[in-house]
Amino acid sequence: MNHVIATSRPWNEIMARRLEEKTGHRFQLITRKEDLTPERLAEIAPRYVFFPHWSYLIPDAIHSAHECVVFHMTDLPYGRGGSPLQNLIQRGHQETMLSALRCVAELDAGPIYLKRPLCLEGAASEIFLRAAGTIESMIENIIRDEPQPKPQVGEPVPFRRRTAVESDVAQAPIQDLNDFFDFIRMLDAEGYPRAFIDLHGHRMELSRVQLEQDRLIGTFVIHRQHIIPDKNGGGIKMLLDRCYPKPPRDVFQRMLDLYKPSDPLYTLELNGHIIGMVYCARHSKGGHLESLAIDPEYRGLGLANRLVETLIQDNPGAITLTTRIPEFFVYHDFRDVHRMPDGSLFMVRMPTEQETG
Repeated sequence: MNHVIATSRPWNEIMARRLEEKTGHRFQLITRKEDLTPERLAEIAPRYVFFPHWSYLIPDAIHSAHECVVFHMTDLPYGRGGSPLQNLIQRGHQETMLSALRCVAELDAGPIYLKRPLCLEGAASEIFLRAAGTIESMIENIIRDEPQPKPQVGEPVPFRRRTAVESDVAQAPIQDLNDFFDFIRMLDAEGYPRAFIDLHGHRMELSRVQLEQDRLIGTFVIHRQHIIPDKNGGGIKMLLDRCYPKPPRDVFQRMLDLYKPSDPLYTLELNGHIIGMVYCARHSKGGHLESLAIDPEYRGLGLANRLVETLIQDNPGAITLTTRIPEFFVYHDFRDVHRMPDGSLFMVRMPTEQETG
């Protein structure tokens, strides 16, 4: 029997392989929003589509055609909405329930298959790993027992999705050391905007915090602030709009959604105008080259090569990308990994011994 695991977080990606070993069923892993399409699911013909952690809305065409199971980190209907972990910790909860529910049009309002307890101690990264193990067990139960989901009972309590700017420690509702501790640990996971303090054109990010009697001990990283030009008139937006004029592909908006101040972002300017840029979104193993753009009037001059070479020289970790022009990136020692459903190629460049040494 076929099933799908759709997840946008790396700590859940190994789940599909483990579930195949445990259940004997086939699990297809989907990690990108653009790969979750009615056509793709029609080819797989899954019994269930499981969403252990998915950062996007699930289209009506998906959840109306397939039995989609979402996992939410609250005792529903308490805590419907975004950023459940952060909202729970800020409300003083030390434990919660993981709810497995069927996806419907209204957010987090579907009937419940089952619930399991979850401890909220530790950093966000620890809690998410703990939740992943519990979700894996819940998926096994659902596959084995095929329970009929039951309507939620009680008055809904909505949660509001947090924004990246709310990770600013200076603006947080903090009164004592325990508040500092909870604020830092609840944001300490890959893919989340860590707690930060902005000072003198630099940003200090806080993580790995421990509470020791009358003090906190942890890790901080200070890096220079980089400001992406504003949405309406910024030079990068103007360049990307010229290079990618056809809707619905909004490359600049995707860049805003992903961008963190420590991400590598390089631009080429001529007479005060940005004519080229490359942007790489950092992750734990290196980075993913999200955008490479050269103004159409200045192509053929080797500017793209200069940008990619600079990115590689300054960022010695693994760099991945998805492209429809693999020949250009082969020149820069990227190699094919696999072909995506839309026909593009996923490629990776690993650092050489000389570069890492």
